[in-house]
Amino acid sequence: MMAGFVIFALRVYDPRGMNLMLIWLNRWLVTASAGLGIISVILVVLTSLFRKKSLWFANLISLSALILVSMMYLFPPVLQYTREFVYFGEAGISTNAMLRALGFTLGIAVCLLLLLSSYKVHQSLNTAAQSYTFMILSAVIYALSFSASAVAALQRLKLIKINDSFMGVSVFDVMIWRDANPNAFLFAQLGLALAMLAFVIYTHLKPERTFPNKALLRKEKARLRDCRRWSWSLCVWGAMAVFIVIVLHYYDTKPPAEVQPEPYELNDGVISVELAKVSDGHLHKFSYVTPNGFDVRFLIVKKPAGTAYGVGLDACDICGIAGYYERGNDEVVCRRCDVVMNKNTIGFKGGCNPVPFEYEVRAGKIFIDVKELEKHERRFK
Repeated sequence: MMAGFVIFALRVYDPRGMNLMLIWLNRWLVTASAGLGIISVILVVLTSLFRKKSLWFANLISLSALILVSMMYLFPPVLQYTREFVYFGEAGISTNAMLRALGFTLGIAVCLLLLLSSYKVHQSLNTAAQSYTFMILSAVIYALSFSASAVAALQRLKLIKINDSFMGVSVFDVMIWRDANPNAFLFAQLGLALAMLAFVIYTHLKPERTFPNKALLRKEKARLRDCRRWSWSLCVWGAMAVFIVIVLHYYDTKPPAEVQPEPYELNDGVISVELAKVSDGHLHKFSYVTPNGFDVRFLIVKKPAGTAYGVGLDACDICGIAGYYERGNDEVVCRRCDVVMNKNTIGFKGGCNPVPFEYEVRAGKIFIDVKELEKHERRFK
């Protein structure tokens, strides 16, 4: 964890200089986690079979190394989220920033509660054989998760080729499957936890032996009740994790509704848009199809300060033709990098602003020569 914090601090201090080195380091950390995960699975199996002290010690070292390396890989991205509570163009203290910080805190809390519940339920298993069975299965899922990511890491490190294959499965197939199913191993772990809690609930419904007095019987019933409660706790927090990963993540990342192009007048190669139609402060999108068949999109928005209008392409020099959308009543946001545009700077060059072009305002209308749009048609190929 401390190493992850140091890496995060260096990245904040020198983001450009650290970027390539961190990419290289992360790929090796993924590979190391996969290797240590496989070793841990083997040692856990051997320890469960032979129960020797030397295997216990080796198993402990292996699991400790796996946790250390995994935390070095996982901890910096978690810290990185703390720098994204305030988006570009927002006030430092705002409702949105506070909601993001609250969501981050609750997410960490759910992870910790899920970890505690899993530990308590695992402790409730009656025999060492049951404990080792679930531990081995969990370790296998963990090792497979990092192994799938390690395949892509090794390919990008040029240590294996994309066409290489093992047992009929190519590197490319593994990479495609991992990208298409990023949460598969998370759901596998949650499924294993569900099976474990169901097993614990079933085997802890009532005392299975007789007791010499009622006090010991009540104590045993209380223990069984606590085991069942921790199992239900694991069920609740597991369901919460699934809800966050599927439902909340969907609403957070789903593409915003496309702003539909509006009609305009076109006479003698000049587009005209009445100011009254675009003076409400909202984002207005238009589309012009060039003679070569390119659909050139452009935007018009009235600026908050004064009577000026921001006019530009629905594209920028940084994010290409990803375009923009309107969030809320006063935010124009880049679809690709999620940067909030300052409406007063739309129409000026630089940053993630819409690419500007020449236009004219007179007689209550905005006039745009289609030749100005045709100059940029290749952007929209």
